[in-house]
Amino acid sequence: MDTSSQVQSIYGSPIEGLYGAGEIAGGLFFHNYASGTGLMSGATFGRQAGRNAADFACARGASSAA
Repeated sequence: MDTSSQVQSIYGSPIEGLYGAGEIAGGLFFHNYASGTGLMSGATFGRQAGRNAADFACARGASSAA
């Protein structure tokens, strides 16, 4: 995942239109999960991923309408 929450391929290139949030974004604890810590990362990255996905969809819609 990059800084805009866009999921990257195994080759490191972004996958167009695919955004990630929550534990898929990479956790801080891995083996030592502290209960409830995923809630804030899910909210934070979910908001960021949602905003970027919406921007992507709007840009794609604007370009296909032209």
